[in-house]
Amino acid sequence: MNGVEEAIIGIMWGIAREPATMIVIWAILLILEYCWSGLRNFITIILFPGRLVHIATHIAFARWRGYKTKLIAMLGTTRERTMIGVILKEKSPLWAYLYAISPITTAIPLYLLFLWLATAFINIESISLMFLWLAISMFLEGMPSSEDIATTIKIAIYNEPLSIVFLVLTPAIYALNTYAYGGLGTIITLAYVFLVILLANMRVEKTTKIFGK
Repeated sequence: MNGVEEAIIGIMWGIAREPATMIVIWAILLILEYCWSGLRNFITIILFPGRLVHIATHIAFARWRGYKTKLIAMLGTTRERTMIGVILKEKSPLWAYLYAISPITTAIPLYLLFLWLATAFINIESISLMFLWLAISMFLEGMPSSEDIATTIKIAIYNEPLSIVFLVLTPAIYALNTYAYGGLGTIITLAYVFLVILLANMRVEKTTKIFGK
């Protein structure tokens, strides 16, 4: 194994073992969807196992809630937003929010499983690298897509306008958390954003029946 291969393997292990680093990469991938979609699509092809699990989880959640979906209707991110709109109209903003983040429920366990398998087979390089690739794929593609995030943020702001103040403060909170906690600050900031959106939607659940039956 030459120096280049060792460097690539070392980078992959460094990424896979640091969830905070992968969250930063995921944020960069979200930006690429808007400014360099071709590169983002190429990366999606490389990480296709995670993307397939992302789609499958969305479909499973929709069917669990009683919505019939077709696979072809879930292949594009715009269709993901359409399904969120259907759930919002017929159920509630909280269910739309849960639909948007549902892939995390399968991505994280699979990421941990494949990372463990990569470590278990570390002496068999080809098998270890395969599980390492799967672990990275599950994590990066299992996170919410740009459409998932954009729609849930819009719902949160519509339901609770004050939430925009807390969301605007996210960059400052990220900087402070990173300064205080290092890599852990990224995870704390992400949890902060999810909490703001969740509380905005839960407040609507308790105070109004506009979206209920």
